[in-house]
Amino acid sequence: MGSSVSRGASKVDNNTHGICWRGSDSTAPEKGNINKTSGIQWQGHIRYHNYASQGDIDLDLADLQKHINNDRFEMLYLYKTPLSEHQWTNTVFFHVFVIFYTNTSDGGFWWSLEKKNKVLILQMSRDFEDVRSKIEGEYRISRKNSWYWEPQFIIRDSSWELFIDLYDFLIVDTDQMNVRYHFAEEDCKTFAKIVFDRIATRKKWNYII
Repeated sequence: MGSSVSRGASKVDNNTHGICWRGSDSTAPEKGNINKTSGIQWQGHIRYHNYASQGDIDLDLADLQKHINNDRFEMLYLYKTPLSEHQWTNTVFFHVFVIFYTNTSDGGFWWSLEKKNKVLILQMSRDFEDVRSKIEGEYRISRKNSWYWEPQFIIRDSSWELFIDLYDFLIVDTDQMNVRYHFAEEDCKTFAKIVFDRIATRKKWNYII
């Protein structure tokens, strides 16, 4: 998808930069830079999953564009899950993701945003548990291990940030879609801290990167 966003953009149009609709039959294009350490290919886009989707790509992206252009965040949270369900503790090794809440004229929406080893993933739902407990429709923790592990709360704060301002910050100002995943330097924790510290009203996440 082409880019129509420039520095200081106030609206996102029909060519939403780098966002790929994620449906049950779709696969994202393989492009980007190979991580020479892991051999994993950074694809350089955001994959979007809408839990209320009716399977229409155009309607999904039009709806997302409306939210980006008009919504304001009210609350945000960080949650973590173990890197492996075989871990006994997630004190050091864990995956972290951001959850936002927006309250609009159409009601409330929950969002999650995170960095995986290939892409950034954005999710939206009316149901908090969809974005907390699932990623692209699959449970973050398998049901057989849910007795031991579940997504664990880290920190929360209020926010007054506009969605479009966060979009500009991530896509234009800091070019996060071209910052490939690196386990030690540019991983999910680095990304989550950038997002949280940018839009939280009072708090900072004091995780040492």
